[in-house]
Amino acid sequence: MKTTVSIVGRTNVGKSSIFNKLAKSKSAIVSDREGLTRDLKTTELTLGNKTLTLVDTGGFFTSKNDEFEEMILAKAHEAIEMSELILFVVDKKFGISPYDKEIASILRKGSKEVILVINKIDVKTDEGVSVFQELGFEKIIEVSAEHNKNIIELKKTIFENVSDVESEEHFHAPKICIIGKPNVGKSSTINAISGNAKTIVSDIPGTTIDSIDVKIKYKKKDYIFVDTAGIRKKSKTVLKEEKFSIVKSLEAIKKSDLSILMLDAKKPFLDQDKKLLEKAREVGKAIVIAINKSDLINEKERSEIEINFQSEPMMRYLPVSFISAKDKIGFKHLFDQIYRVLENTDKRLSTNKLNNLLRKAVTEKSIPFKGKFKPKIRFVHQGGKNPHVLTIHGNSLDKLEGSYKRYLINTFQKGLNLLGVTLKLKFVTTKNPFN
Repeated sequence: MKTTVSIVGRTNVGKSSIFNKLAKSKSAIVSDREGLTRDLKTTELTLGNKTLTLVDTGGFFTSKNDEFEEMILAKAHEAIEMSELILFVVDKKFGISPYDKEIASILRKGSKEVILVINKIDVKTDEGVSVFQELGFEKIIEVSAEHNKNIIELKKTIFENVSDVESEEHFHAPKICIIGKPNVGKSSTINAISGNAKTIVSDIPGTTIDSIDVKIKYKKKDYIFVDTAGIRKKSKTVLKEEKFSIVKSLEAIKKSDLSILMLDAKKPFLDQDKKLLEKAREVGKAIVIAINKSDLINEKERSEIEINFQSEPMMRYLPVSFISAKDKIGFKHLFDQIYRVLENTDKRLSTNKLNNLLRKAVTEKSIPFKGKFKPKIRFVHQGGKNPHVLTIHGNSLDKLEGSYKRYLINTFQKGLNLLGVTLKLKFVTTKNPFN
């Protein structure tokens, strides 16, 4: 089992900033608002040919009004339990707080190795760092995450203080992003599939602020599931961190191999869902629809949903699975669809078949004139995978009407039978060498 190192500390001391610097990423949202990191955030940390798991926890002792405090504390304690080494982060600018002393007491009672990380050393104070010695830890390192000071030294110190860090081949697995409006059951689904409460589950909308990566093995196949923040209507998205979460959710779609749009069986495919599906299709990555809470509907209601989806143009060629995270049902069908769609995303499309479909389309419906011009299509080939881009060459293609482009997409989508895959067309006008 891979060695785990956890970053702990009270809120707003710079844990996520240190996590990001060590991971050389901006995968955790950094903000001056207290208590932002609510779930366990993990990344793989590598030095040479050695790899370990780094965990960023929610801050201990958040605001008394934070409904998630108990869950955050539970997750932080869980991280401590599963870790070999703890990075206890304190804030030089603030000095020692009663909460720091309380956390130190918790850590001293445990059997885990602890490194005291004093952050924000770029800030000059009267007391300096010697005041932190009273916390009772021998191993101390001073850093400034904001100015990237001593981060390399911290990384080396981490690897020097863990044992049995085994070399590991780079982890390859399809990345699956779960999107949907708040409180639809994204985190619950990941927890049910993984069989382990990796993310905080709550009936309070908006629990997941950051995007969370979870490795899952299902039927001997590896996957990385990304639990994104629920995307609200714009009018309800007030805080800048929530707006940033929406941006990160859309980024997660772009970086994933496949997106699962999760819907609520009792309120399926509302306007908010349609807009989210539009965004996902604009990106062009593969999509599977998962209808959660299916335990709350009967067969007649399920049949009505299926009929409505068949008549909805946006839902064409998208596989649908009915699941229940609560009862852990429907996952086999969901993973069958995921496997099938992932195979489609990697398909190399025959140029002959593409051109046969193109000729058939043009024969059955001729290209309309645009003023004095009549665009001429010559040939098509595959220009990319996931998103599948079909590059069409010809003359005056910039004058091709939008309705005809949509007709071509529907022709290819139907003829290729690429379930879950969104096709994009790219038009290249051939220059006349005699002009």
